[in-house]
Formats: sequence, C-alpha cells, structure tokens
Amino acid sequence: MRCMRNGQFLLVITLSLSFGAWGQGGSSQAGRGAATQQAGAAGRGGGRSGGGGGAGAIDFYNYDTTASTGMAISDAQPAETHQKITVNGEALAYTARVGYMPLRNATTGQSSAHLFFTYYSKDGVSDASARPLLFSLGGAPGVATSWQEFGGLGPKRMKWTGDGTAGLPPYGWVDNPNTLLGQADLVFVNPVGTAYSRPDQPGRGPDFWTTAADIASLGEFVRSFMNTYDRRNSPLFLAGEDFGTARAAGLAGYLIERHIPIHGVVLLSMTLSADSIAGDAQYITLLPSLIMAAWYHKKLAPELQALGAEQIAEQARQFAAREYLHALYKGDRVTPEERTKAVANLSRLTGLSKAFIVNNNLRITLDRFSSELLRDQRRALSSSDARVTGYVPGSGGGRGGGRGGGGGGIGAAAVDYNLSNLAGGFLTAYEAYLRRELTFTNPSGIFYLLSGGIGTFTSTGSDDASLAGAFVRNPRLHLFVGVNFFDLNAPFYATEFTLAHLNVAPEVRAHNITVGHFEAGQMPYVDNKALAKLHTDLARFINEAMSPAR
Repeated sequence: MRCMRNGQFLLVITLSLSFGAWGQGGSSQAGRGAATQQAGAAGRGGGRSGGGGGAGAIDFYNYDTTASTGMAISDAQPAETHQKITVNGEALAYTARVGYMPLRNATTGQSSAHLFFTYYSKDGVSDASARPLLFSLGGAPGVATSWQEFGGLGPKRMKWTGDGTAGLPPYGWVDNPNTLLGQADLVFVNPVGTAYSRPDQPGRGPDFWTTAADIASLGEFVRSFMNTYDRRNSPLFLAGEDFGTARAAGLAGYLIERHIPIHGVVLLSMTLSADSIAGDAQYITLLPSLIMAAWYHKKLAPELQALGAEQIAEQARQFAAREYLHALYKGDRVTPEERTKAVANLSRLTGLSKAFIVNNNLRITLDRFSSELLRDQRRALSSSDARVTGYVPGSGGGRGGGRGGGGGGIGAAAVDYNLSNLAGGFLTAYEAYLRRELTFTNPSGIFYLLSGGIGTFTSTGSDDASLAGAFVRNPRLHLFVGVNFFDLNAPFYATEFTLAHLNVAPEVRAHNITVGHFEAGQMPYVDNKALAKLHTDLARFINEAMSPAR
C-alpha cells in the first residue's frame, strides 16, 4: 500500500475508513484484497464506508464533519485516582489520570482539537526523569488505543472468558500481572476521531486525517504532555499496532527532527513493505501463515501435526523460499515434473486438495483459502486470528460459490468472527472502567472504538522508509517487532521479509532490532499465554534499551 521511489514518499491511496488506510487488512493486495478489505470493513475499522459526511437525521452514530457546530470540550484537569495492584507478589502503587489534552496552534495559541488519553505513573519514584515513558498510539485510523490499554498492557485488563472471548454480560476487569507499568510509565493516546478525541470544530476533522497531519498532531501531544507533566528528560518509547505502526515509525523520525529524542519503538503486527506484497511475492509471503492455519485446524498429515508451532513455521518458510518461489518464478517454463511436485507439496502443507491448487494456478489467495479450508464444515477463518472460525450461511439453500467462493450468502471474509466475539463486551467493560474505577465523568459524545469518528483518510509514504530514516537520525534507536503466527492480515513471513530488507546500517541490524514471535492472532495481549510472553519480551527490550552498554 505504501511505496517509495528514490527515497521520496509518494501519495499512494485515499480510502474511506473501512480499516483500509492503516487498517488491519488495508493492504490493497491483488491476491489478498477481497478477503482483506472485507474483513477490515467488518472488523476493527469496520462497519463504515463513508464517514464524516452529512448522513442526515437518521444517522445518530457517525461523526459528521459538515455540521456547523460540535460539542465543546473543556480544558478541565484530568480525573486522578490512586490505585494499587499486585504483581509477582508485590504491591505496585500508581496514579491514574484520564482526560483531554488540547492541541494548540503555535502562532495563535488557540486549540484545534482535544485528544483523549489515560496516563499511568508508578508511585514512589524519586527521579521520574530516569523512568521510561511509553506512549501507545493505537492502530489504524478509527481504532481506539483502549485495545492495548485495557486488552493487556495497562494495570487493569478486560476479564476475558476461558475460550478467549468477551463472553456474556455482565462484563468486568481484573488486575493485570503482565502490565508494563513495572517497567515504564504508560500513556495511551487516541488520535482525532477515535475514542473521545475530537476536533474543536467538526469541519476541521479532515485536517487531521492524513498521514502527515496524524503524525504532527500526535507529535504535538507528546511535546505538550512532556511539558505538562515535567517528563521532558524521560527516556521515550513509542508503540503502535497493526497498520497503525506507520504512525509510530513516522512519529519517531518527526520527533527526532524536532529535537525530542526517542529511545525505542515497539511495533505489533508491523505494516508490510510494498515489495513484500508485490506480484508473486504476495503469495510467497502469505503462504507460511496459511500453513500455520491449516496446522492449527489439524488439516495436515500426522507427521506434520506432530510438529510444534516454531517447527512447522520453519518448514513453511523453507518451502516458500525455495520450491514454491522457484515454481512461481518459472511460470509456464516450469516442467511437468516440477509442477506435479509443487502441487503435491502445496497440498500436503496446506491441507487443500490438489485439484483446488491446480485450479488456482498454485496461487492461493486469502479469501479462497479461508473459504476452502473448512468448507466441509461451512466455516471460514477470521483474518485477524486464523484460529477463530465462524459459520458461513448459504444463499437460498444452495451451496453457491465457485472454486474458491465463500459458499454464497455472507462471504467468508465479510465478518471477522474474532473481533465480533471481542468488541461489544470489551467496549462495555472499558466504559464502565472509566466511570467507576478512573472516575471519568466528562465524556465527549460517543466512544469510537473501531469506527464512526473518522471519515476519508489519506495515507502517504513508506513505513519501512520512515523506520530507516529514524535510524539514520538516531543510530542508537531500538526497535521491537512483534510477529504473530495466526494474523492473516499481517503475515509473519511478510514481516520478516520487510525487516530483512530494511535499509539500515549493519551495526543497527546486529544490535538494535529485536523480533518476538507469538502463537497468537492480531492482538497477542488478549491471549493469556501470548500476553505472558509479550510482557517478558517487552520488559527485556525496555531494560536492554536502557542499558548504557547498548
């Protein structure tokens, strides 16, 4: 989706928010496109195809940028509470603040927007300047940062059920022993149009919905926050998720250019480079994730099913990088023997029939794989977490669908079953948490969790180029990338491809980049096992980045 030519950023695409521009699945890939775009629309950026544009009196939900006036947000002090949780048998006391930060014009001093944030700082710290400060920036346009805060990184966490869903009401929350608050103070900031963040005038909303403006507004938030809370000298870390990692990468360079040092960047489900999803590369970098999904759903031969996740992932990498790459590269020049072997091995590793693979010319798209793998059960995969499946209704009683279709009715990719299982209960619990525990009673309109607050978003530039540029400006910058085996929107092999081609100095590649792999979908922090590993990995990353020897 993002391209670079001669080091210059190019305007690539303008999309209405359907979790497309920076959204999970908004990769605009020819092969993955249908499933990815639909899954995004129904998922974490979903249910919204226009946005911000005069829907009329019947639309009480979507934010309308054509309105002449909007709800005024006061400059009241954030609500402040003092709390305590137990981590590893020891009490962790902290102060929680929740409210708004005005973004003021440097010339006029007038505010243009108010950003909603939560801030957790550990109590009893004698020198706050020596304590790391991590800003979590959320995901795609339209997606609130509460997913990271209340999903698993903050001191309190959504009380997920045993099957990993939100379950049924009443919903609640629990102390989070895997919070990062033990390692760093935490700020969760929501860009304009997400959560309760709003432009001061509705018509100004589109001014914030470009890559450059999004980064600039968050840069001003960081600067204002550090001045307000006297954290100018604290080691700073930035964290972004899914295709919102673009803002974390871009913001790092933006702040460094404005003389605000950045210590480290955390990217979860990193945005993919254009090269990793171009032409036949899209099938090669997607295939290992499809193999992982087939392995999880026990569609492989017994000897493959007996392997662990890391082992099957390595087999998938080796096949994709060698035999599969060779077959696609040769095209019609491939010999009958080579083609027969490639088809047999693809079938063996994906659980798909040889006929299906032949009919699709060895090129397996995400939507067709999702429809085909569990077709006998009339179930399809969630693109955000391939482990989660849902029923695919037929149309008029017939099976419908072509060789790779979704069986008619609702398409296989029209619903992200994973996010459907999480979002409603999550938002209900989070809003109750804000009111009851954090004593926040000054909301501005609707809390936009996934969509509804942002209209058309213009995405520009190249995320991997932004990262490379940040490393040029600060060779001591540290990067952590979380890679998830079951996230089909950000395939792990595509992320590894992007990192392998990142244009950085050899010493940076050798010492400053850390990669963590998780048996999880898009959001590892909602998975109990993956969250424990994520906490361990991030705690180690922060500690090592703070070490003078690094």
